[in-house]
Amino acid sequence: MTSRGQLIKARLAILTMAAELKNVVKACRVAGVSRSQFYAMKKAYETHGTEGLAPRVRRKPQMPNRTPATLEGLILKKTQDNPTVSYVRLAGQLQVDGTPATPAMVRYVWQRKGLSTRQARIQWVKTMTRQRGPLRSAVGSQPGQADHACNRLARTPHSIPVSVE
Repeated sequence: MTSRGQLIKARLAILTMAAELKNVVKACRVAGVSRSQFYAMKKAYETHGTEGLAPRVRRKPQMPNRTPATLEGLILKKTQDNPTVSYVRLAGQLQVDGTPATPAMVRYVWQRKGLSTRQARIQWVKTMTRQRGPLRSAVGSQPGQADHACNRLARTPHSIPVSVE
């Protein structure tokens, strides 16, 4: 039996126990369920039958202040071009290009994609390069030059050189 079926069966057992005992409080104590949950189950059972006792599938909420998908794509493209820059500098570059991006937007996009650290962004660029082929026109003519370009970008005055293998 699936977990869905087990849950329906358990909820139905709680309802029948309450009917047999003729005491909702005792049935709820034995089952470890609050009375408000019990009455919600009872109402769902009365209106929808056993299907009302099944767990409901809920969709992920769409937050109203989430970065638009087009802007998120631009942030990720710019990140792929410059994986070693900070989110503040990347937002500044996007603003110079005419894109209305704030540092917080860039940071949240990176967090959602798991790109919060410099090393994670460099690794992401490497996997993207492997999937799409080397970025020869953007970085250099030799396939090995992409690694050297990432090392050059990592050597800014305020950072520690990162070895990319």
